[in-house]
Amino acid sequence: MKNFVLLCIFSLPLFAQGQNSVKGRVLDESGASLPFVNITINEGKQGGTTDLDGYFELQSSKPIQSLHFSYIGFESKSLSVQELKALNGEVVLKEQSTTLQEVTVLPGENPAHRIINNAVRQKDENNPENLPEFSYFSYSKFLVTLDIDSIDPSIDTVMLSEVLDSIPEGQSDSISRIDSSNFEIHQFFSQRHLFFMETLTQRKYKDPRDNEEVLANRTSGFKNPMFSLLVTQLQSFSFYGDYIGISGNEYLNPISKGSTGRYYFILEDSLFTETGDTIFTISFRPRPNKGFKALAGVINIDSRDWAIVNVRANPAANDALPIEIRQEYQRYGPHTWFPISFEADIDLNMVSVNDFKPKAIMRRKLMRINLDPKLNKKDISRTELTIAKKKEEEVDSLLQAFRGEELDSMAANTYSFIDSISEEENLERNLELLLTLTRGYIPYKFINIDLGKLLNYNVYEGFRLGVGFETNDQLSDWFSLNGYYAYGFGDRAHKYGGGFLLELNKNLRWEVFGQYSSDLIETSGFNLPGLESNSWIENSYRRIYIEQWDYQQKTVGGMRIDPLPNISVELRASHERRQIMGDYLFIPDATLDGNPNPRSQFRFTELGLSLRYAPQEKYAETPFGKIRIGRATPVFLLDFTQGQQGLLGGEFPYQRIMFQADYSRLSRGYGESIFRFRAAGLFGDVPAAKYFSPAANGRNANQWYERNIGSISDRQSFETMRFNEFLLDRFVSLSYRQDFKSTLFRTEKFAPHIEMVHRIALGTLSNPNLHRNIGVKELRNPYLESGLEFNRLLIENFVALGVGVYYRYGAQQLPEPIDNFAFKLTSKFSF
Repeated sequence: MKNFVLLCIFSLPLFAQGQNSVKGRVLDESGASLPFVNITINEGKQGGTTDLDGYFELQSSKPIQSLHFSYIGFESKSLSVQELKALNGEVVLKEQSTTLQEVTVLPGENPAHRIINNAVRQKDENNPENLPEFSYFSYSKFLVTLDIDSIDPSIDTVMLSEVLDSIPEGQSDSISRIDSSNFEIHQFFSQRHLFFMETLTQRKYKDPRDNEEVLANRTSGFKNPMFSLLVTQLQSFSFYGDYIGISGNEYLNPISKGSTGRYYFILEDSLFTETGDTIFTISFRPRPNKGFKALAGVINIDSRDWAIVNVRANPAANDALPIEIRQEYQRYGPHTWFPISFEADIDLNMVSVNDFKPKAIMRRKLMRINLDPKLNKKDISRTELTIAKKKEEEVDSLLQAFRGEELDSMAANTYSFIDSISEEENLERNLELLLTLTRGYIPYKFINIDLGKLLNYNVYEGFRLGVGFETNDQLSDWFSLNGYYAYGFGDRAHKYGGGFLLELNKNLRWEVFGQYSSDLIETSGFNLPGLESNSWIENSYRRIYIEQWDYQQKTVGGMRIDPLPNISVELRASHERRQIMGDYLFIPDATLDGNPNPRSQFRFTELGLSLRYAPQEKYAETPFGKIRIGRATPVFLLDFTQGQQGLLGGEFPYQRIMFQADYSRLSRGYGESIFRFRAAGLFGDVPAAKYFSPAANGRNANQWYERNIGSISDRQSFETMRFNEFLLDRFVSLSYRQDFKSTLFRTEKFAPHIEMVHRIALGTLSNPNLHRNIGVKELRNPYLESGLEFNRLLIENFVALGVGVYYRYGAQQLPEPIDNFAFKLTSKFSF
């Protein structure tokens, strides 16, 4: 009798537990799991869905006799419990061969809109990141592999034999070898992946502190833990923000205000849960020619809280990265939902292995979720992400504890094979070389050669040929030297400089530095220390046309530190000799007494303080120091300088203050709004070298075509303002750019970015009599400029060119109408 009972227990199929419970898994024809398949019981509406791995477990108060499976893009299937048992619990759905039909708009309210609008109204309450606190652990796998099912591994040995038999004796070496590469690729990649990585993290959140710590990371072929960023930054943590981040791009969320006017929604299916709630299955895709970055996919919404149960989505544009993301949520308590798993599949079409395209796959599970962990803010790091080096034994132990099972043979083989290749080919070092190249340097032994110093051009220097270097961590990881030399063929002058940097604490970015340079600097420019230059492809063109320069010999030393993740501080002391090039003369007040001493060479000694504050930017603490993992605005920059008379030969006492604020905002229907505000003040009588001028980008020429032909606009400059047209000791300026992206005009193959710009500047000059042979106009009446740009008209690789037209108006308008216009090329990245 005992044996009979045991036999009955062990003979129960995996998918069935009594008459009222059933388990199984849903797959496609290739054997891949199908997540979020709708399953109804006994031809009714009650049922459930599969999880991210395609598994399901359903229970019912009544005996389960049959199941019905439905999934968008696949043919539906119904099975009896007996048929499911015969299939060992595995259900295979066949993909539909028909394509999506055009949406037909019928009279009356779209029922899907009511559901979506309810979800939008409840999005703040359902957003897990609006909870006061939570914590969880996360275990993830990230792999790159080939789809070996698409590879034909067969070799026609019969045909091979017939061919060999037909070759005359002694001529067998003349036959081309039959290509068996597909066979070899199939054999090789049926046993291992191209790349495999595991990551274990712990996240702690208590408003406003939010930190995710990488507890363990193992990467095939590499010991660098920075690869864990692939998992943490691949997609947004929740599907409730106005924009969903996927692989660095922002897509308009279909669950956002006004989305029913921008997306098509179709109620595809619905089913009832055991609790009496309804789960609605809704497909979505963007309306045509709307011009925003959009998603397409399917979302399941629960009727009790209008909360997301699960979602699968991919970028709708054909030219976007072919990636599909999936997220699954679970109810915790009466009205609280929290994500429990994430997935992403990426087709790496830019890479090819014998004409076969690899695919990247990410699987991430959240565990030990606690929505009331009673956290102490002091115990949570201020940085968004923490990555620490750990011993290999500790990493393996942690991963095994959260993995829950032994690695499969494919993953284990990947580790052993790629690790051996890495050791033999020094892949770790090659990765460091690649990262150095992306910074614009060529590594050679213990130095990095600066590519940006090799060749430059501007109208004053002509072509500028040079070389620059910095030492790398092969010499030291806490101390570095740098230097450069350049020669201008136009001004026939040598430029050079060098310095050192000592790192006292990497994650505080606590540095001591010293630098000497003998080079050119723009006269009366807005030279704000710590101002980060934007991409050279978009924002450095005005330098080409600058005509008025100072020759500067400067020695500066100081300290930088980030006392908090979003605050940077720099303290410095400097001494410089400055000569204003050209005919400029400075005439101090003493000359009014009959003792003229006009001159163009000066000495300055300064003490300075710079602050940078970016409250929304995110950072990671890593073994290599603090790094930024996301740019965000607003960003505030402030600099104060005190001129020291008599110290180290300094000739002038003065105070100089500069301020800049940058802010940008994405809107659901109008693209991106970009603002920049600048203000500056100079207090004291000093040469023009220390004065200010708005960022002009208008060439000085008599004919309008000479000013415009070959000119390229900047993103933030006054395009109609001439260089050195104004000299100011106090000024403010505001620029506003509305980047409509492709919202105003878009076709399938042509989607230019239309941008509107407006700029204004005001300023004063207290004592113009101090300066000779330089423009001394002031701006008590505002300078106004507006423009319209048509960007991305011509796209080549990563660069996109367009055209812009700008107009100067108001009190500073010039008498000749044509002189108020500027016509220029524009440049913008193509992604």
